[in-house]
Amino acid sequence: METMQQPTTAHCDEQLKPAILLIDLENCPNQLNELPQDLQRYTKVVICYASTGARIPLDWLMPLSSTINNDQLLIHKMEAVGKNAADFGLCFYAGMLAQQQQEPTHFVIVSDDNDLEYVVSLINAQGHTAERIGKQPLISEQVEPAEVQKAVSSYCEQLIKMNGSRPAQPEGLKNSIRSKLAQNQLLTEQVYQQLLAKQVVSLSNNKLQYSDTRISALASQ
Repeated sequence: METMQQPTTAHCDEQLKPAILLIDLENCPNQLNELPQDLQRYTKVVICYASTGARIPLDWLMPLSSTINNDQLLIHKMEAVGKNAADFGLCFYAGMLAQQQQEPTHFVIVSDDNDLEYVVSLINAQGHTAERIGKQPLISEQVEPAEVQKAVSSYCEQLIKMNGSRPAQPEGLKNSIRSKLAQNQLLTEQVYQQLLAKQVVSLSNNKLQYSDTRISALASQ
């Protein structure tokens, strides 16, 4: 594990609006490995857990104490250990932070619990944007970039054919991608993230908007 560097706000300044990350550490413990990078990408990071064996390297203690003191990082242990305890913690903080934001903010919830899609919908209804993503694959599990690019291009070709009947919500889009990729879950998630990153699709009030220009450009690659 690399030594954690002091967090900066460089990535946050490049974004069009503030971004908040909420992590369900119970079912996505590997996300902790990305904490140094997450603290550079997001204006605030909230971690909820009930009981977990996750460990933080000693080299991270001083930098983390700084981010905790300036209220960029919040780590909350639920008092009661039970099923979905961390999920309820994330719901509480998501709602509280959504009310506190003075300008449109993007929320990212890292959890494998599909029920948190309800929280995503509620945040979107408050004038913010939100998405839920599942646990991120380990580096050793990553699909080769060339394969991801080929899959993105192939799916964009399908989007052209689907004009007028494209999925309206994130889960529908993921299901469509998964069907196109023969149920390859790992590749599906990476294609979905690439479509967002390349602004082929964007989220507004939990509804997807498509860029025909970007779809055509990627389909031809």
